[in-house]
Amino acid sequence: MTLQAILPRLLSPFSSVKKMFVLAVFLVLLHVLFIYKFTLLLGGSQFILVKIYIILTGFFLTSRFLIIIFYKDAHYKKYADTLYPSVSFVIAAKNEEDSIYKTIETCMQSAYPGTLECIAVDDGSTDKTKAEMERAHEFYKNKGVSVNVISFAKNRGKREGMAEGILAATGEIVVFVDSDSFLEKTAVKHLVEHFLEDSMVGAVAGNTGVDNDSTNALTKMQSARYGVSFDIFKACESVFGTVTCCPGCFSAYRRTILLTVLDKWRNQMFMGTRSTFGDDRSLTNFVLRNWKVVYCSTAKAVTIVPDKYRKFFKQQLRWKKSWVREGLAASSFIWRKNIIASLSFYTNLLLPIFSPFIVLNALVIQILLNQQMPYVFLIGVVSLSFVYGLFYYWQSNNKYWWYVVPFTVMYTFALVWQMPYAVFKLRDTTWGTR
Repeated sequence: MTLQAILPRLLSPFSSVKKMFVLAVFLVLLHVLFIYKFTLLLGGSQFILVKIYIILTGFFLTSRFLIIIFYKDAHYKKYADTLYPSVSFVIAAKNEEDSIYKTIETCMQSAYPGTLECIAVDDGSTDKTKAEMERAHEFYKNKGVSVNVISFAKNRGKREGMAEGILAATGEIVVFVDSDSFLEKTAVKHLVEHFLEDSMVGAVAGNTGVDNDSTNALTKMQSARYGVSFDIFKACESVFGTVTCCPGCFSAYRRTILLTVLDKWRNQMFMGTRSTFGDDRSLTNFVLRNWKVVYCSTAKAVTIVPDKYRKFFKQQLRWKKSWVREGLAASSFIWRKNIIASLSFYTNLLLPIFSPFIVLNALVIQILLNQQMPYVFLIGVVSLSFVYGLFYYWQSNNKYWWYVVPFTVMYTFALVWQMPYAVFKLRDTTWGTR
């Protein structure tokens, strides 16, 4: 076969030939990366903490490629329409007039065999968010579909909005959707089938991508990062039923379980202050204590992400604060889960805490003490992120897969320093991106 005949097949979307080629490149790079890590570990000038970090990162990141082999999200089993439980969408919003109607619309147009309702909570908006919710209410009322609007006179916070939505919901399954997220028609059906398949599943995380991914370099980086986070990391956690965060943008819970933890979650305190952020990770923790939490890759939605760096960095700081707080909370019970899942969790909890020192060591200490330029460190950062991006590309064919590399570089030089600051600001309960 000529080169002219091979190339079209290699470059065609979702071509099996292309996937095999990408997989082969990935395996070669993974082998090279393993040798790099081993060589770095033997380096005599490294601190013992650095060597421990190398071992932990090598163990954790390489193991993802092995664990993900066991992830399954097949929906071959057919259920009678009468078996699908009723579903209540809960959407809490503040000042989202541009997107809230579309969000409600994509929820209510879901191709779902059971009954649907929507609880839209206006959290003290100062724009036309409430009016858009009421427009949706009137439209669907004429179609005999329930879209109920709850309005707060003043801003009370997203957690309060979610809590009131839970109390008002009548569905057996509660699906939380962010006010700027949009669902595919079959997404809810796929989520709910996990509850039908296993009675011990208490919550299911949906697969959320980026709606505005083509806006600029920042949104493209987030698109790639979301893909790796969901289709690799959450998929691996799901193998053991230990997904540690069902994102607020699109996730589902059994309502009976939510009612048993509602008061504790709603009134959660940390270091003497009311917990007002990290609502999704916190709620996941309350469910994960006694139930399985899984990830559904075929339940797809998209969300709007920050396209300005200032807002993005504030969002990341808020997420890190919730990650620290809820990571500590989960560490008190996660050891009771599967041993591999537990080791993965504790390793992943320690790595970001070590990261600032590792970066400081490579970019400052090694230069001053040993006159070693950080070329090896930088090559490792770039190559590791490239391997993950390539694996994600093999899975998804996302054209922005390579933006994982610049995102990782940005994380290494900028976002990593948010971790110690996040620990320092844990008692700060402001939202940060309003």
